[in-house]
Amino acid sequence: MPRPSFAKRSVALLAAGALSLGVAACGSTPAAAPSGRGRLQTFRIVLDYTENVDYLGIYVAESKGWFRDEGIRLRILPYSGAPAETLLASHRADLGLTYPPNIPAYRASGLDYEAVAGLSQVNTINIAVLASSPYHSVAQLSGKLYGGFGVSSDKPILLDVFRKAGVAHPVYREVNLGVNAYQALAAHRVAYSITFGGIDDITAELNGVKLRQWPIKRYLGSAFSFPDDAFVALDHEVAAHRSLFTRALRALARGYEYAAHHPAAAEAILLKDNPTALSGARAVIDATGNATAPTLLTPQGTWGHLADAQFAGLTRILVKGGLIPPGKAPAPGQDFTDSLLPRSPVHP
Repeated sequence: MPRPSFAKRSVALLAAGALSLGVAACGSTPAAAPSGRGRLQTFRIVLDYTENVDYLGIYVAESKGWFRDEGIRLRILPYSGAPAETLLASHRADLGLTYPPNIPAYRASGLDYEAVAGLSQVNTINIAVLASSPYHSVAQLSGKLYGGFGVSSDKPILLDVFRKAGVAHPVYREVNLGVNAYQALAAHRVAYSITFGGIDDITAELNGVKLRQWPIKRYLGSAFSFPDDAFVALDHEVAAHRSLFTRALRALARGYEYAAHHPAAAEAILLKDNPTALSGARAVIDATGNATAPTLLTPQGTWGHLADAQFAGLTRILVKGGLIPPGKAPAPGQDFTDSLLPRSPVHP
């Protein structure tokens, strides 16, 4: 099933394990070297789950030759179970996708990497329960069993949500899931979980499961304004191969702008290029792609935009929750760069 809620989150390592990645990243090998006879440069993008609508812009740009227009031979690396942080640090990928709360935690532990583009412009992450459940407010979920995915930032974030919802002494209990959030909810294994709006709720409904959801940004405001996913790269690779990354992101921007304006055509490309992985998934791809398309661009029509506010409040929550030592917290501007992105729409 394309992009279950645990897809982008379960591959995240605990922040305590990131230090070794930071050490591994100190080795110097080029992010991407010229290939063939120097006409094209190879650029590797690693996926964070099986093919789904998060990747519409990647497949559109590749299908339409927009990477080649930028002098790039694209290699799409399939999901292997390893997080982007591991593959970047070991120089097996140039660009990856990660859950944005991972970034300040990994940086605090020694991995010098940053977001270079946000996949979406809208945070759609929700706390979800079954629509038939007895829970009608977030406050009622304190002390109930949460279906999580081994993501260390969940605890401080959810405890802060409970406090904002009026719970004086919130209680957090978690069990790690190995299935979609909606499947665990439907089986009454857990009381609540995390979902991505326009993806998990639609997929659940297509499978006969109705959810009740509360957007986390309703409680945490700008601290939860980050995109659902972010493209990330190592700092020193961006510095050493700035032109290559700029060209790759321009091709991606064209792809995601096209997907935003022409979702049906983008969905058709994704399905055509992944006939085995997406066999029988047309209804899910069409529905989730149509829901995702409006979240991809800024009001000005540009893709990938990131801002300090998206990381500043988040970092404060992670420090308050003990995930990041106060003296190790990165400044928000260290978590991302907008400098590689096109400043105006590039879709023809």
